[in-house]
Amino acid sequence: MQEKITVITTGDHQSSILENHFRDNENIEFLELALNENIEKLDNKLSNRDIVFLRSNGNNFETLLEIGKALKERGIITITVLEEKLIIENKEMLEKSFNTIFPVTKKDDIENLLLELLKTIGNIVFGVCWINLDIEDVKNMLEDSGIAIFGTLNKNEENSEEELVKSITYPFYNKTLKDSKKLLIHLDTLEDVGLAESQVIIEALRDESGKEVEDILFSLRIDTHLKNRIECSFIAGKFREKDVLKCLDSSEVYDKKEIEEIIEILSNLSEEDKEISSSHVIEL
Repeated sequence: MQEKITVITTGDHQSSILENHFRDNENIEFLELALNENIEKLDNKLSNRDIVFLRSNGNNFETLLEIGKALKERGIITITVLEEKLIIENKEMLEKSFNTIFPVTKKDDIENLLLELLKTIGNIVFGVCWINLDIEDVKNMLEDSGIAIFGTLNKNEENSEEELVKSITYPFYNKTLKDSKKLLIHLDTLEDVGLAESQVIIEALRDESGKEVEDILFSLRIDTHLKNRIECSFIAGKFREKDVLKCLDSSEVYDKKEIEEIIEILSNLSEEDKEISSSHVIEL
């Protein structure tokens, strides 16, 4: 069975921009599963060589978790896109059911982010690229990404690394790639763009992600119909746990060690220092 990207919809779901956009794409398959149907119904259409996106109409969260967990236990890479609030409330359960979870700030953006993710991963795996990745490369990157974000970056002029970083956009969720350990990058370039110029973007993303980055993989495709010299989309995942918690909650989150360190610092302050610093210390 040839590997593919599959989108499974649970419950009732009207045709969307996804089905319309990928109608003629044989590498992306759309399947439906009624609420009273078991995932075994799709056994002959799925394999552990696939990447599976799961979505629902928003009222079938428990079913979404059950299906995701069943597929993940079979070694199939599972991905979902959900509203931020739902992820905050159910993060632990979601991580048991999905390899990669993308939050969106607005519920209406779920389909839009799914579209961009399918386009990016489809281009990386199935596009006619100068530098290509296969589906196993992408699966390895997504396998333990946890909470992940999607970003874009365009380049037209001779930009410094600082200018490139400032031009990164996160259209669906306001969390930067800083402190992510995995980066999956796709570059579209005009024909006269050399590899060295493309490498500048990769290095900018690497440096912005931080010193703990473990894996960076990229694909590169030449496209003569671009509006910019280089158009980049990327997925950043496997954030440090405390950074993920901070990005999913408006309040600051401190782990036990951090709290103990703060308490020790405060206890060693003189009375005068305590008075000076009291207005700057967050009450724990």
